[in-house]
Amino acid sequence: METSARTPLLSYLFLFLPPFFWSTNFIVGKALVGQVPPWTLNTGRFVVSALLLVPLLLYRRERLNLSRRSLAPLGLMSLTGVFAFNAVLYIGLNYTTAINATLVNSTTPLTTACIAWLVIGEKMTSRRAFGILLSFSGVGWIVSGGSLAMLLGLRFNPGDVIVFFATALWGFYSVMAKRMMQQFSPLALTTVTTAAGALMLLPAAYFELSWNPADLWRQEVLLAFVYLGIFPSFVSFLIWNRSVLIFGPGRATLVYNTLPLFAVILSVIFLGETLVPYQIAGGVVIIAGVMIGTTATAPTEVSAPHGR
Repeated sequence: METSARTPLLSYLFLFLPPFFWSTNFIVGKALVGQVPPWTLNTGRFVVSALLLVPLLLYRRERLNLSRRSLAPLGLMSLTGVFAFNAVLYIGLNYTTAINATLVNSTTPLTTACIAWLVIGEKMTSRRAFGILLSFSGVGWIVSGGSLAMLLGLRFNPGDVIVFFATALWGFYSVMAKRMMQQFSPLALTTVTTAAGALMLLPAAYFELSWNPADLWRQEVLLAFVYLGIFPSFVSFLIWNRSVLIFGPGRATLVYNTLPLFAVILSVIFLGETLVPYQIAGGVVIIAGVMIGTTATAPTEVSAPHGR
């Protein structure tokens, strides 16, 4: 049985990098509103990521060990985590408020923990459940502006169901990553699923651009593709899959709730917004919940795959 005491501190630091980079999507996305449609933006980032991952995999000379049994799980991971997750989230945002979407999205740790229990038998400990509840309350405090009355007055709508479906897609991707890394290294798994997802996205971008043309050769658009392809995609997905291998999907996904906290910090730095006390308080609660939940006793780890 692997315990948190044997998990290197560096692994915990890396665990927080993906949500930090993913939170920058809000900044870049806001800058490109009206310039690049969502499917095309998603396609650009993952095409860039695939163009980085494939040469790296070839350079490392890792064997993929593909088999007929692995094709379906790999295809589902590409479909859920790369192709569909962001698209479904964007669709849901068209029908709900940002506050509702953030709250529903913060149920991702719980959704993932349930999927992990059903699919791979990962147990939910009382310590992790408390961490999930605590981090969720921190998210609620931030998005409600520190107002309990606002939280109690929220009304949910069909868009929230769509956003919740997106959390299930990401949860499934994370759980399957844990299972598939018994056969593939984090690099090989990230490369295969990203490349396959990028290929799935290309037709979607083509049809989107056919009725909603965009100038993709502008400098700011190309730079956005490069940034999103390197940090929120190439770096983040690679580190995320490695973190799922170390912590398990249920524990690793707890850090997903730091997304709104990082978004607030980045908005203060890059958009000139003001950091207020309720955001600080909510951030402290989120971090406390994540640390409590992720330092719980880990499930039995699979043996490390080759080529890491």
